Amino acid sequence: MAALAGKKAVITGASGGIGFAIASRFAREGASVVLAGRTRAKLERSLGNLKLQGTTGDRSQSHRIHCLDVGEMKGWEGLVRENKEIDYLINCAGETQHSLFLRTSEETIHGLLSSNLRSVLFGCKTVARQMTARRAGGCIINVSSLLAYKAAIGTSVYAATKAGQLGLTTALSLELAQHGIRVNAVVPGYIETEMTEALANKNELQKKIPLGRFGTAGEVADAVAFLAKNEYANNCILNLDGGLSAV
Repeated sequence: MAALAGKKAVITGASGGIGFAIASRFAREGASVVLAGRTRAKLERSLGNLKLQGTTGDRSQSHRIHCLDVGEMKGWEGLVRENKEIDYLINCAGETQHSLFLRTSEETIHGLLSSNLRSVLFGCKTVARQMTARRAGGCIINVSSLLAYKAAIGTSVYAATKAGQLGLTTALSLELAQHGIRVNAVVPGYIETEMTEALANKNELQKKIPLGRFGTAGEVADAVAFLAKNEYANNCILNLDGGLSAV
C-alpha cells in the first residue's frame, strides 16, 4: 500500500511548477488532493493533468479544486467547511517581485504580504484548528525560499515574507506538537520553472551552485513527501539549493 493512501492533502499554488509537482507526487502515492488557488481555469487544467496521470489505488476521481483568495481568512474558512478530514496542508502559493526596497510601492508590499505570509498564517490557523478538533494528528509543510536567509538586492520584501514563514514553522512546531501535528518547511534555491527559465543570467547563476545546476520541481516534491511521511520530522527545515547556502 502506498504511504499516503487514504489521506487528504490540501496544496496551495498547485496550478503549476513546484505546487503541481507536489500534488502529482502525493496523488501517485495514493492521497486525495485538493488543488487550491485563485484562478479556476489554471486549477481545472492542473486537475485534468492530475487525473490523466493516474494514481495509486485509482483515487483519481477523488481529486478536486477549490478556488479562494489564499490571503483572506474567509476563503480558508470556506475551504475547511467543504473539505473534511485534512491530513496534510502544503503551503506553496506565493508571488515574487524584484524591486529596490525604497522604490517598492505600498501596494506591492501589501500584495506580497498577502500572497506569501497572510496566506500561510490563515491556512495554518484554519486547517490546524480542524486537525486539533479531529484529534488525528496531521502535518503542515511550508514552502519557503533560500532568500529567507541568503540576501539578494531587490528582494527585501519577498525575503521578509519567506523568513516569516520559517519563523512561523518553528513556533507552530512547538505549539501544535501536543496535538500530534507536525510542522516543517522546505527551502528551495534555484528551481527549474517558467520563472527561472526566463533568467538572463541563468548560466552564471548555475556556476555559483556547487552542484552546477538548478534543482527540479520533482526534487522539491520528493522532499515534501519525505517530510509528510516521516513521523518524527517536526521543525525540520530542509534546504534544497544544491549547496548554494554554503557559498
